[in-house]
Amino acid sequence: MSRSKPVLRVVAVSALLAGVAVHADEPYVVVDSIPGPDGGYDYASFDDASGRLFVAREYGVMAVDVEQRAVTPKLVGGNDLSAVLIVPGTPLMLSTNWGGDTATLFERATGKIAAEIRTGDGPDAAVFDPLTRRAFVMNSNSGDVTVIDIATRGVVGTVPLGGKPEAGVADGQGRVYVNVEDSATIAVIDVASLRVVGRHALPGCEEPTGLAYDPASRLLIAACHNRTVKLVDAASGADRGSVVVCSDADGALLDERRHLVYVPCNDGTLTILSLDAAGTAKTIQAVQTRPGARTAAFDPDSGRVYLPVATFETDTSGERKLVPGTFAVLVVAPR
Repeated sequence: MSRSKPVLRVVAVSALLAGVAVHADEPYVVVDSIPGPDGGYDYASFDDASGRLFVAREYGVMAVDVEQRAVTPKLVGGNDLSAVLIVPGTPLMLSTNWGGDTATLFERATGKIAAEIRTGDGPDAAVFDPLTRRAFVMNSNSGDVTVIDIATRGVVGTVPLGGKPEAGVADGQGRVYVNVEDSATIAVIDVASLRVVGRHALPGCEEPTGLAYDPASRLLIAACHNRTVKLVDAASGADRGSVVVCSDADGALLDERRHLVYVPCNDGTLTILSLDAAGTAKTIQAVQTRPGARTAAFDPDSGRVYLPVATFETDTSGERKLVPGTFAVLVVAPR
């Protein structure tokens, strides 16, 4: 269902929020900063049907009506959340409790819990496979993937990866691809047999995190911590090049409508790549956000990108702590 577009906020104020000047040749700018409660954060997800953003927080799921800038601090509780995954075609969402080794299935409109499901050790990222209508949860500490059937709300299998998994993507045609951080590879999972049937190398990539898939060119786009995005042929694993991006990337999001890839980085930069029909990528802009804005979600209708962020400082004991009152969701929008 089409929604009315939010009005862009004054660019001069937005530039102050971003801490940078706005230039006329920049197609994307920071236009808003929506404050939220203190606490840690991880992945975000956008529901275009309702116009709500969901953010995984250390205490549970935060929801934001982005047009009204209305924040629901804790839609549903949790234990050091990592992922917030929308289940298409249902009113449900799945969150992963990294601190509790579970996944929570709940109604995203109300927060009513439908099921608590045991996962492996340290559930982190999650991806929905439209072919089997199952959720694949990446367990960072146990080095495997828990496969959850949404209809039965139960675990149907566990896929060992032999390394630490990060983000994953599904091609909708029988494969789920998962970045394996410590081996700098992409594991290829067959969704029918629930087995790893291949591994794609990521030469020149250190600690791959975010992963996107372009169905038009059958291209995998892996974001790496060492200022690199690797482009890999999904079918063959062939190396299709690299692009220099921002530092310490933790996400990669494909905008099919605009043929763009958004790569948010912990250094305070959102690198935006253009992608042509052949799967060739190039950088078109580096948007200055804030240090710590390392994950993102985007609205396919408006083209707006939402980045949770907070300021951290190291105290005298060497412990890294969040500075109170600094959490916000940055809004990056096309002009």
